[in-house]
Amino acid sequence: MRALFITLCLANIAFLFGTLPWWPKEGASNELAIHLTIAVLICFGFGFVAALFLGGSWLMTIVSPTDFRIPNREYWTNKENFPQTIRRIRFSIELMGIGILLFVLFLQWEHFQFLKTVSPEHNPVVLWFVGGILVAAVIFENLRLLWSFRLPKEKRQLDESAIPTTMTPNEKPKGDNQ
Repeated sequence: MRALFITLCLANIAFLFGTLPWWPKEGASNELAIHLTIAVLICFGFGFVAALFLGGSWLMTIVSPTDFRIPNREYWTNKENFPQTIRRIRFSIELMGIGILLFVLFLQWEHFQFLKTVSPEHNPVVLWFVGGILVAAVIFENLRLLWSFRLPKEKRQLDESAIPTTMTPNEKPKGDNQ
């Protein structure tokens, strides 16, 4: 998964520099804008995303089980289940990082298309649609991750049998001979 993430980072940077010949070059202010755009895209579009997601993935290896805020924490952070918990969270972090890098690549493509056509009537509907898909995908992935931390079926059946039933105030417990 990390190899795909790093490949997407490199593909984004290659696409950015590959589209430079189509950027407008007349005037010193455009040259400054081009350099600032490249710096911002590399620093925040790739550097920040890579640091956030690869760093977050790495942090999963050094955190204590007591630091996790997940459903059924006692079960998922015990010694035999903790490696599976780490794998699940790391996979989710890296999957969301790949989604955001794909979105950044899409933004670059839209910027490239805008520069090629130089049309002031650029329709932002597609951009909002793809952004909405990204937000929906992140929400879905977070819900999927939370759902994956439910108790296994055999453990749930044991826990449900231990739940006491409610009694009315005048009712005596069954099996009481008094």
